[in-house]
Amino acid sequence: MGKTIHQLQIFLQTNVTNMPHSNRLAISSIFFFLFSSFFFSTKATPIYSSHVCTDSTKDKPNTTFQTNLNLLLSSLSSKATEATQFYKTTIATETPNPVKGLFLCRGDTLAAACHDCVTAAAADLKRLCPVQKEAIIWYDVCMVRYSDQYLNNIVPGVDMSDSKNVTSISISLDRFNELLAGLLNSLATKAKNSSDKKFATGEVNLTSSVTLYGLVQCTPDLSLFDCRMCFSSAIASVPNCCDGKRGARVLLPGCNIRYEVYPFYSSNNTLIPTIVKPRPSGRSGVEVILTFVIPIVAAMVLFTFGICTVMRKQAKNVIQLWKQTNYSEV
Repeated sequence: MGKTIHQLQIFLQTNVTNMPHSNRLAISSIFFFLFSSFFFSTKATPIYSSHVCTDSTKDKPNTTFQTNLNLLLSSLSSKATEATQFYKTTIATETPNPVKGLFLCRGDTLAAACHDCVTAAAADLKRLCPVQKEAIIWYDVCMVRYSDQYLNNIVPGVDMSDSKNVTSISISLDRFNELLAGLLNSLATKAKNSSDKKFATGEVNLTSSVTLYGLVQCTPDLSLFDCRMCFSSAIASVPNCCDGKRGARVLLPGCNIRYEVYPFYSSNNTLIPTIVKPRPSGRSGVEVILTFVIPIVAAMVLFTFGICTVMRKQAKNVIQLWKQTNYSEV
């Protein structure tokens, strides 16, 4: 790769300046198109959070269950391409070796990111839990699980917390816990009563300069009662696992909650508990970024479309000139 770039640099230095204007335009257009395509096609790698392999149920490799499991994981990955954020299915229902599974993508996740996350999770489950008949894996924006038994909503569970305490924010622990509990409970109420995603985000001011951001979600197939019970279990575990921490997550099979002192979601839906003075209105960081990125992308698309005619006419001349150049003489 480095050698190729070096040759291109020599090519430009020794030939482009002596070319007719139309040829120089064609080469500039080609390089612009190639580098812009590379930049915008780069995708982020899904961020792993945690996983649990249930050791109480194991299987041997190359069995009927393993075959069915492979079919299930393939089905989940395929379904994630259809702009679906939640999907639940069972493979080989009428056989002695059925396998149930589902995926859940975070409510603010775009379709492409959801698909990439589910695909990575399915592959990692096979690698991390090769013989277990029940397993679950969480990523930053998705969760995938499977089991040969009933899909429990509460266990297994995982908690993760920030190493820093809220004392560095100049707020008392009691006040922090009061604001945190109000935020999470308000979001849980909003999410469980929603008819589609069962997902909610919101924020509250801790101090004049620090904001607490919260997110809750449960799987859309849960009833109002089951969703409420899952949220209650997750919120109740926060004092035991993460008391006084600046950020934390509780990951359960049926639901998850998270809070941080920095923005980590893309939703514009905010909810302020009544015990807190409303936050001044303003655009989120995501909105500001999109304000700049969308016009840039649109301009690049229009520019690329406009130069297509020139590129078609000059491509053959550019390639011939490249082949005729003797770099050993440079």
